[in-house]
Amino acid sequence: MYSSESNNLQSIIFRIEQVRSYLNENDFPNLENVTKWYKFLTDIKKIQGNFNNDISFLATLMAKKYLEKKYGDLKFNAAEKAQGAPGLDIDIRLPSGKRLVAEIKTTLPYKPNDLGAQQKNTFYKDFAKLASAKADIKLFFL
Repeated sequence: MYSSESNNLQSIIFRIEQVRSYLNENDFPNLENVTKWYKFLTDIKKIQGNFNNDISFLATLMAKKYLEKKYGDLKFNAAEKAQGAPGLDIDIRLPSGKRLVAEIKTTLPYKPNDLGAQQKNTFYKDFAKLASAKADIKLFFL
């Protein structure tokens, strides 16, 4: 594991510990006090940061583990590309010299058996990115 990957994991742990500490130190606001609830939730949101990026990073690490098991040792740093940055989520050369590209989705369906319209649009965009990529292996992780 690269040090930047470990650093990202440590950062996630630190922020979760901060959330835990905040919850231990603060009682839930009174149900009728919307202003205090707003502050309570925004405090937690500030502490946790962009949790969606953390989930995407962890999904990238999971994909890396799968790819290493299937293709052997890879020179792939899951923390190198910023989460949410444009382009393919994974774009690497395998030890064999083949190019492998992948997209990763951490989307939870809008409804139990249905994606929302915007979710469908992002899936179609990711499929289009994979289809247009000039690569030997194209994967879609969900």
